Amino acid sequence: MKRLSRRPEQIETLNFHATVDVPALGEQRRVSDPARVEATVAQFEAGLRDSLESPSRIRGWVSDQLFGLIAADLGGCKLVKQEDAGILFYEDEVKLPDWRLTLVSGENILVEVKAEDDHHAQAFKLRLVEVARLRRYAELNDCPLYIAVHWLAVSMWTLVPIDDYVRVGDHFEIDLETAFKRNHMSSLLNDRMLGLTPPLEFRLTMKEVPGEDRAPEVEGEPEEDGTRKLSLVTTGVRMFAGGEEMVDKNETALVWFLIQHARWPCDERLEDSGDGVWKMVFTMAPDECHAEQGFDLVGSLSELYTRMFYSGTTSLEDETTKLSIDVEPGTLPRLVPTDLKSDRLPLWHFHINPSAPVAVEDP
Repeated sequence: MKRLSRRPEQIETLNFHATVDVPALGEQRRVSDPARVEATVAQFEAGLRDSLESPSRIRGWVSDQLFGLIAADLGGCKLVKQEDAGILFYEDEVKLPDWRLTLVSGENILVEVKAEDDHHAQAFKLRLVEVARLRRYAELNDCPLYIAVHWLAVSMWTLVPIDDYVRVGDHFEIDLETAFKRNHMSSLLNDRMLGLTPPLEFRLTMKEVPGEDRAPEVEGEPEEDGTRKLSLVTTGVRMFAGGEEMVDKNETALVWFLIQHARWPCDERLEDSGDGVWKMVFTMAPDECHAEQGFDLVGSLSELYTRMFYSGTTSLEDETTKLSIDVEPGTLPRLVPTDLKSDRLPLWHFHINPSAPVAVEDP
């Protein structure tokens, strides 16, 4: 899948200018008049600053864009199009969902994307009027409507038909358990859980070298407080999974990707191997291993992509530094190929299908 190349600084700026530049009756100045252009730029700047100062708006926008990237990368779609853009004329009140997806089956679905940032949420809620307008738009387009929820606390996604939401008082909602039971991320978008044998290890071998202004015999001597200052150079990089060293480039690329973005906790240690050689070892393993079954789950592809996205858009202080990442579709298929066959790196791929919907009786 390819990304359509656009030049937002051209056409989209004209669209914005045409929308906000409303001249007075009888206006005779050209649309390129400096005063009119400056007024448009001022409105753009004010709107941008207002959005950037709204954390909730940024979270929602980022989750929206992230879902489109994931849908384009998982391999379950022929076409991924942003739906809530451009001019719309309508009779009845409608709300444009965020995305239109053409699946590999040829079916078209509409997806509204939401972000749940409550780390203790047990359900997700939608306003009655929003659901009514989304449904009306879906009916006019003869497309099923799905709600994608980004559960930020765990970097996971659910994709559930709107009909699985139930009305509770003045809103529609779906509880956490039902959302994951009825999740269509795998069945529609080709998402899958990945399992492998722990632990994952990243090993750096380093050797002591003299400092620029110190002799070798002085470099490693302890300071008065007992600490030592060493100058080291990296002489080797090795990666392991389940105790097996990775030697193939595809194996190495996958393990490095997982070490950076898997859900497993990471332990690190520095080892003195003697003769001026040191080893820094980063080890990742689940809190509870299941050796009897031969593997442990390292995460879903959508979860791994989400963690990769946020590692490239947030700082160590969890501040947003970018709104997106520069990556072409096809990252996941390249890093996690379904046809990778390796005795050193056996993989388990789990396609998790949604359970049957539960009938809701009328009160």
